[in-house]
Amino acid sequence: MKKTIAIILAVLLVVSAIFVLAACKPNRRAEFVLPEGGYDGSAVTITFISSMGQSYGVLLDEFLARFKEMYPNITVDHQRGGDYDSNRDVIKTQLGNNQAPNLAFCYSDHVALYNRSKAVVALDSLIESDIEQTRADGTKERLGLTDAQKADFIQTYYNEGKAFGDDKMYMIPFAKSTELMYYNKTSFDSWELPVPDHWFATDGKEGLQTTDHTSMEYALAFIKDKDPNSTPLGVDSGANWLITLFEQFQTGYTKATDPHYLFDNEANYDILTTLRRWYQNNWFTTRQLLNGTYTSTYFTSSSSDQGKKSYISIGSSAGAAKQVPAESANFDVGVTIIPQKEANTPIAQSKVISQGPSVCLFNSDNPQEVVASWLLAKFLVTNAEFEARYGMDAGYLPVIQSVQDLDGYKQKLDEADTKENMAGMAAKLCLEYKDALFVSPAFYGSSEARDQMDVLLNKCVIVTGNSADAIRQGIIAEFKNALAICEY
Repeated sequence: MKKTIAIILAVLLVVSAIFVLAACKPNRRAEFVLPEGGYDGSAVTITFISSMGQSYGVLLDEFLARFKEMYPNITVDHQRGGDYDSNRDVIKTQLGNNQAPNLAFCYSDHVALYNRSKAVVALDSLIESDIEQTRADGTKERLGLTDAQKADFIQTYYNEGKAFGDDKMYMIPFAKSTELMYYNKTSFDSWELPVPDHWFATDGKEGLQTTDHTSMEYALAFIKDKDPNSTPLGVDSGANWLITLFEQFQTGYTKATDPHYLFDNEANYDILTTLRRWYQNNWFTTRQLLNGTYTSTYFTSSSSDQGKKSYISIGSSAGAAKQVPAESANFDVGVTIIPQKEANTPIAQSKVISQGPSVCLFNSDNPQEVVASWLLAKFLVTNAEFEARYGMDAGYLPVIQSVQDLDGYKQKLDEADTKENMAGMAAKLCLEYKDALFVSPAFYGSSEARDQMDVLLNKCVIVTGNSADAIRQGIIAEFKNALAICEY
């Protein structure tokens, strides 16, 4: 009997311990309720995951120190993660373990994924709050955004934060970028080769046979003829390339409501059939096809040995500095908008994908962490000096318009060139092309769709077959497989 009682007591102790541990585990799924007084000055540590490299992180650290002076009891643990998708995967795993950072760089696709577990804070109560917060020096600030601060945002970027179907705001824009086309200006000039402004030849002919000399088709064939060892075009993001082509040609990619996935269609089979031919001609490569190596390494190379040389590079404006060749390569770089569907497309009718980070906040069992995280996010994204310097240094487009009122900012943009300040030149072009930017719909599954575009391109370009019909059927099969994975 005593033995039985002892066993029962032991079991009860184990069960109790489990419940205690469960109770101690942070509840990141709790709905955020804004504390009545906002931030109460208590000591909190907040974790901020960004995708900044070391060089840009130094600038952030400078402003984090300024924030610390304002709110000395808020400690920021800034963790420089990998690229955006790597950070997404890390956070997804953390959420599965009932953990998360306090705030993080994000794309709208990522927020839709995180919100599957209701992990992201709806920012509306914070944005609209009229609570006055007192800083360490005695000055006060409104916890929420003033009308002037709201109006200062470039509205396309600001409104992206509430494009999730319930009209709630889940992210605030941090800095934006787009894709640009960099080209070897020295070679283009010496060859008298037009810079391509649209993708596909319009006369139905291929390669050097086409008379459409401003098409990418002609440029790639021409370059390959001049330098047979080269891979003329490098594209950093295969997914962005396909999504952009589907947007430019209005052939369908995704939409916010069911059915979400529109990309499995004849027009897109045609596009991938053409890209397969290009790839089989050794005209292009992508970062994914190179197992993660940025294609800028081909563009900045001085040698075409083993095909590791390109003359055109399509990559983010935020990586503009990486497109500058070493002295040994010895060529000038040109930079412009990426090709469009048709030649001479006006900027207002052009389509270029919008990239760059927004910031989202994660629910916490301690609401003070959430408010402190909001104060940090607000401090950074409404700070014209930070936005201007980060944009100029990293090739990003600032998300607030007031940066253009800062002394010297416009002058720095006007003086930017592709030799001394490629990042500044990229920022200048981003401003010029801001009316051409588009974003894809965000929903649960949109992040998977983006991933599948990389897979789809990689698989379609290597489809084999003894006839055009066999190749076509192979490409269709890859589309069907991508669709099945997205819909699973």
